[in-house]
Amino acid sequence: MTRMNTSNNLWFLPSEKLTVLLSALAEEGELWVPTPIGEGTRFLPYEEGRPIDLTQTPPAHSAKAALFPNPEVLFTYRREKNGWTLTSPKPDSRPLVIFGVRSCDVRALTALDAVFLKRGLPDSGYRSRRERLCLIGLTCPEPASTCFCDRMGGGPFDPKGMDIQVTSLGKGYVFRILTKRGETCLSPLKDQFEAGTDTHRNEIAAAEKAASVDPVTPIDFSALKEAVKAEREDHFWEVLADTCLGCGICTFYCPVCTCFSIIDTGNLQGGRRIRHWDACLFPAFTKEASGHNPRGSAQDRIKQRFFHKFCYSLENGEPPGCVGCGRCVLQCPAGIDIREILHYFQPEAVL
Repeated sequence: MTRMNTSNNLWFLPSEKLTVLLSALAEEGELWVPTPIGEGTRFLPYEEGRPIDLTQTPPAHSAKAALFPNPEVLFTYRREKNGWTLTSPKPDSRPLVIFGVRSCDVRALTALDAVFLKRGLPDSGYRSRRERLCLIGLTCPEPASTCFCDRMGGGPFDPKGMDIQVTSLGKGYVFRILTKRGETCLSPLKDQFEAGTDTHRNEIAAAEKAASVDPVTPIDFSALKEAVKAEREDHFWEVLADTCLGCGICTFYCPVCTCFSIIDTGNLQGGRRIRHWDACLFPAFTKEASGHNPRGSAQDRIKQRFFHKFCYSLENGEPPGCVGCGRCVLQCPAGIDIREILHYFQPEAVL
């Protein structure tokens, strides 16, 4: 075994030691991994003996729930003699590691940050999880046919936002240390690794080249925003609304969407305030107590969804509401393809 040199940012882990590494990370804090559920994979807290799946590209579900839980208890409340007592959940100071997250989901976190950290008062729960987060990403040597992250400004080997980037190579995994946080996360476990070599570096470069055969031109988001605004009353929205079932599955699979509702559960003596995921495609999402709904039609709702993604977010100086993961393309029961929508507004875009 080659003696480990921490000054080398490539660390090699033999395949048989992956479980040992994950177990050690789980002992140190909170670890989320892609876990097989039915025919897909979902990011769940790591459990000893439960299988993980690093092959599905991308995982059927994003890693969004690790930072934006569904549901999430915001606080509990209880009636006392002198009024009400509110109790926030006990903060978790342990390290939070998401292992096996793809570049599209890492890029999606910038959109979540814009909502939960940069709009008014930061969300305390989200901020706490984000501050203790270490992202161990996984490259995509074989992107799915529904993936288009390269058109959205990313790529299957894009390391941006990751603390560590992992590439599966034959008999093991090459860990590329990208940040001080990433090095701090793995340094206590360095004895499990071998030193990365130039051969590993060359193999990664070859895999990246193979994953990006054809050079592509990313979407021009500024032009897209103007095109969407110009077609606010286009017949296209009516056609799209007639196709959409309003089931919201695209929202729940999307790593960028942040719509939520808040409910109270309990009785006159006390209870809990809970936040749960919601969808702008649901009729009740914007229904007011008076009974009025400013987005009463399916056309209004689906128009809002895409205006938010490709117009309002950009006008607010935030990232676009799509990272090209393709999950909505794969899951939509009505066959709506967001790539076709983008192409409608930007015909020169090859998707």
